[in-house]
Amino acid sequence: MKKKFLIVVDESEELEKAVYFAANRAIHTDGELSLLYIVDPAVNAQWSRIENLIEQEATSEAKKLCRIWSQKIKSRFNIESEVIIKMGDRCEELLKLVKEDKNIRFLVLASNANNEDPGPLIKALTGKRIKDLSIPIVVIPGSLSEKDIDLIA
Repeated sequence: MKKKFLIVVDESEELEKAVYFAANRAIHTDGELSLLYIVDPAVNAQWSRIENLIEQEATSEAKKLCRIWSQKIKSRFNIESEVIIKMGDRCEELLKLVKEDKNIRFLVLASNANNEDPGPLIKALTGKRIKDLSIPIVVIPGSLSEKDIDLIA
């Protein structure tokens, strides 16, 4: 089996840097890409029916965003990408997936270029939760250009 580079998909600007790095690494190492979107469960909805509708809509939006990124990756890098949608706590679901899928060898994230806060997932995974990870985290600084990334990918 080929090794997988896992990218956590969200609506952030820096996601593009993580995708660019991971796609280039996959090309150079004969690897694959996995796109993970973790949907936040609906909370405080008064009725379960409304909660289900909110979660269905969020899941639908997640699939749409992942499909867009998957198409961009295919178009630009000629790589197929696996799309994974989970629901729950981002950190917990990510750690569960990494434990389940032994072909995931790298987690690729990008930090925010315009903020001192790298993002909640990076903070969690480089803090107390780092002991729970069994793979390396690659954090791409959001300030890097594609040219800079080409030099390291």
